[in-house]
Formats: sequence, structure tokens, C-alpha cells
Amino acid sequence: MPNISAHMIIAKEVAKRLNLNSDEFIKGNLLPDIIDMEDSHQKVQSGVYMVPDIEYFLQNLDFSNDLNIGYFTHLLLDKHYLNDYLEYLYPNINIFLDGAIYKDYDYLNFLLVNRFKLNIGKLENILSQYDCKILEEKLKYNIECLKQKKEGNTKYLNFDNFASFLLEVSDTISKELLEYANKSSKLSIRIRQ
Repeated sequence: MPNISAHMIIAKEVAKRLNLNSDEFIKGNLLPDIIDMEDSHQKVQSGVYMVPDIEYFLQNLDFSNDLNIGYFTHLLLDKHYLNDYLEYLYPNINIFLDGAIYKDYDYLNFLLVNRFKLNIGKLENILSQYDCKILEEKLKYNIECLKQKKEGNTKYLNFDNFASFLLEVSDTISKELLEYANKSSKLSIRIRQ
């Protein structure tokens, strides 16, 4: 799955495209990674990776509020990142096995935060206001990842390529959400073009 800064960038970009500018939408984009739930992603096998089962969530989640739309946006990014980005760059290889990609995330977080002008203070304030059952240590870890500045060379992810992917997938996810909005009156109430 992608790093915290990628999820916050997608939240910012999709919110801008679809007028979903609420704290709840931002929180929802991190929720699957910090809630106390056995399988917050409900995964299925796809190539070498386990990816979120999007159809499952379409059938079982209520999309009548921004938090749930953010949650679903998170899952869509996970799916596209694994299926469309990593599978394309590294076909038939699970790059998570050696753990080096997590160091890539450490090196890229600061660069991505700066490139996309994420407001860390605002995000920290929004993300620390959960009223559901979360894993506090995971929330704190994710916030610290946004703040840290680590330098080094990446093994798998190229900064410019990854930043371009995030912009492209923001468009893709926005279009997908609009498609789902057309199929669900509850979702279409919240998403405005």
C-alpha cells in the first residue's frame, strides 16, 4: 500500500476536483490504515498482490457521508497503486517482501509533502480528531511520517514518476467516484462536479 503522504495528496486532489472539502473526507482517507478492525481493506488476490475488493465495499458501505467517501477513496488508491503502478513497474514481483519500499516511503514523504504543499499542521489537527475506535499508535506513526525529513536514495520509487502517478490517479479516482455517484443517490448528494 502507498505511504501516508500519497493518501493525503489524493485526498487533497480528489477533494479539489469533486468539491469534497471537509475534514471528514480527509479523515476517511486515512481511516482504513488506523482503525481497530481485522480487515479494514477486505482484500482479494490480484496478480502478486492482495488488493481491496472494491465490489465488496460498493455493496456493503453506506456512502452517504464524506468520511465513507474518503474511506472508499483510500481503497481505490491502494488498488490502483498495486495493480496499475507497481505491477506495471515490477511485473510479477512483490516488492514489499524485502521491506526496502518502506525506506523509499521515508525518503519520499518530505518531498511529496513539499511538492504538493500539504499543510502538516492542518492535517495533524484533522487526523487527531477521530471519534471512532482507532489504533492510536498507528495514527501517531502516520502523523510523524508526514513530519519527518529523511534523505537517501530510493530503491523502487522514482520521485517524479510517483508524483505524476498521484496526479493521474487523482483524476481516475475522481471519475470513478462520479460513476458510482450516478449509481447511488446517497453518493451523488455529496459529490458535486
